[in-house]
Amino acid sequence: MTSKHSYYWLALFAFCFATFQLIIDVIRPNYNGDSATVNYLLGIAPNFLPAIGIPALFIVLIPQLKRTNKWLNENVHITANVISTSGLISWEFIQATSTKLYFDWNDIFWTLIGALVFQLIWMLAPEAYKQTYSVTRPENGSH
Repeated sequence: MTSKHSYYWLALFAFCFATFQLIIDVIRPNYNGDSATVNYLLGIAPNFLPAIGIPALFIVLIPQLKRTNKWLNENVHITANVISTSGLISWEFIQATSTKLYFDWNDIFWTLIGALVFQLIWMLAPEAYKQTYSVTRPENGSH
């Protein structure tokens, strides 16, 4: 993956992050409407968007950190999605033990849907954007 192709995944991350922040900091606090649908969407968006954006960031980071691991590089989309989804769902269960945070099964459901949407984006992405870094091995035991 060239740095030019990394911009695709970084742009997806940036879009999800910016939209997440906009919803959390601006839209939700200022929304005064009575629409149950809008309230529901504003409630689940902070779970849905990170489930798409975080794996997009990991698509770029994982090959940089583990260039010699062939499996990780060939399946970077799976690894990125598993790490992201595990972390996001773990955070939801941590909220169940807190008195200040709110646990909601809908948040877990929409996190999983976001992970599936990320997989769909991966499948539809141009092949050039899915190429990983080549696996390089140290020569003769040198590190």
